[in-house]
Amino acid sequence: MLSEYIGIIGAVAGSVSTLIVVECIRHMGGVKFFLRDIRFKYRLNSSFNNSLYEEVKQPFRLGYDLDIYNCGSIPRLTHDFSLGFYKGSSLVLKASPKCDRNAINVNPRELVSVSQVFDMDDIDNTLVGITKIVLNYKTSKRRIRKFVIYEGQPLYPDATKKA
Repeated sequence: MLSEYIGIIGAVAGSVSTLIVVECIRHMGGVKFFLRDIRFKYRLNSSFNNSLYEEVKQPFRLGYDLDIYNCGSIPRLTHDFSLGFYKGSSLVLKASPKCDRNAINVNPRELVSVSQVFDMDDIDNTLVGITKIVLNYKTSKRRIRKFVIYEGQPLYPDATKKA
């Protein structure tokens, strides 16, 4: 009796497995970040006693432009952006950048350009000697992802160190 329905069961199983595989392939891919431009502006607090202080609104300013590309087949969301500033491997500061949108929806095969700015009154010279800046963001599935914006020489040297 089961042998009469083997062909039907096989066809249904084949259709279901094809549907599952196609749906899994459709959800593959993700959001890719590309750094287009980065700008730093900083002044050491020791120079605030002279006339330069009036010209500089913020002692530290970081501006960067990103291109965000969705290489998947479904819309993706990126949100909750934050910056992590590191000295070597230790986290010094975590803060949120200014952006015109808190959440960015990227359609399939679409490129979105975003500009973000971070300003800080670095009163206690927290950012002196930072060597790495990481952008943290969350995906649609609430997973935290990281994108390195800057890694290299210290951004502005430690004025208290003796050479």
